[in-house]
Order: sequence, then C-alpha cells, then structure tokens
Amino acid sequence: MKALIGALAILVVLGSAAADARTSKPSSGEHSAKRAECLKQAKLQRFNRRFAARNRFMRECMARS
Repeated sequence: MKALIGALAILVVLGSAAADARTSKPSSGEHSAKRAECLKQAKLQRFNRRFAARNRFMRECMARS
C-alpha cells in the first residue's frame, strides 16, 4: 500500500513539472525572431574574433524580454 501511494506521489510531481516546462517554453518562431534580432545587434557591435564576448552578449540579449 505504501509503495502504491509513493508511486502516485511521484507521478503527480513529475506531471506537474512537465506541465510547467511546457507552458514556459516559447514557440520556435518567437525564439527564431528574437535570435535574429540579437544577431543583428551583435553584428553592429563588431565582436570579430572575440567569441566569448559575443556569446555573453547573445545570452544576455536572449534573456531580455
């Protein structure tokens, strides 16, 4: 009986976590548009061979809303 209750509890927790993950994920179209805008801004910054700085800029740009 305890094993059944434990299994049900685990299923409930995993189900709610999966539902949260699905609702917070942006659509691929929105992501692509945001990435294109960030790439355009990165090109204006002229990072050239400074890949670390460019990657940091892209992460920060994608995090902005």
